[in-house]
Amino acid sequence: MLNNIDWSKLVTKAMKVETEAARALAAVVTETDKRRAIADKAIAPLQDAIEIGDASTEEKASLLLWRKYRVALNRINLQNGFPGAVEWPVAPE
Repeated sequence: MLNNIDWSKLVTKAMKVETEAARALAAVVTETDKRRAIADKAIAPLQDAIEIGDASTEEKASLLLWRKYRVALNRINLQNGFPGAVEWPVAPE
């Protein structure tokens, strides 16, 4: 009896590496989206206060920090080691 090997089901080392890279990228994208949503939610009322001319000094400073954070999130893909190793920016308080 001959052993029939279905070579189309063979998983190579390269395929495993590719799959793991895709998983890492998906995890980073998901986390970035989560953090971006938090930043967007924080920025909206601060931006409203600025636009209607009713922002305090603290709100203006907070808006700037949140915007810098959001920009840092958008630049995650520029980090060395992306997507396998990401250094997340710290969100303002």
